[in-house]
Amino acid sequence: MKYRLIGFLTRSNLSFLSPFQFCVTMLVSLMLTWMLVLGITGSNPIAASICLCVFAQGLESINSRAAAHALRSNLEWPKFLDSIHSLVWSGETLQEAIIESAKYAPLALKAAIHEFEVDDAGGLPFDQSLTNLKIRLANPAADRFVELTRMAQTSGGRGYLIALRKQSAQLRVENAVWAEIQAKQNWVLSTARLAILAPWLVLLLLGFRKETAEAFDTETGLAVLATGLFASLVAFKLIKAMGKLPTRQRILTN
Repeated sequence: MKYRLIGFLTRSNLSFLSPFQFCVTMLVSLMLTWMLVLGITGSNPIAASICLCVFAQGLESINSRAAAHALRSNLEWPKFLDSIHSLVWSGETLQEAIIESAKYAPLALKAAIHEFEVDDAGGLPFDQSLTNLKIRLANPAADRFVELTRMAQTSGGRGYLIALRKQSAQLRVENAVWAEIQAKQNWVLSTARLAILAPWLVLLLLGFRKETAEAFDTETGLAVLATGLFASLVAFKLIKAMGKLPTRQRILTN
């Protein structure tokens, strides 16, 4: 569970938070929300329902952040490949080009390249260093780059620069298409989130009236809240499922 949470935070560009800090932050935020809503409405059922909605919306916002971070990382790959191309063109070896590229690499790649440099300095075979680099980056673009570099190493570098140029151009086309698709999907999901959250905001405003809190403190009121909460969560799950985009698959993992 801990490692899954670490991976989730890393994908969301929240690696500066430890799993414990993340859980504490979420718990404190929910407690503050519960106290605020309870202070406004004076109703524990309403406060609990809105807290659950806020929690679900928070997780979805973090998932959206992870998707945006992945897209930004993919957008930086063509520039990274161009820097490798320039270094090899200037006469650097493949190992030197990868190590020197850390100066131009995006932040998401710098740590992995530094580890590659450590492997290389420690006398690890180039092939194994490339394998370790692929494992650390865990990205379809990285898989293609590593396998391309491995082939160039065994073939003496013939055609490597041309292949790098082609991969860079292909990634630019892919990224443009994915950026357009994700922009449209985000608009649809944002509209869906607003539509689902709107009734609960209305309930919060109605909670200023004492009669509202008293009505939802009854068994009938609790049933209405539970039904509404269940319907909201199911509706949002269905919208996400129908609008879910396929992920870029890693094919060259072995």
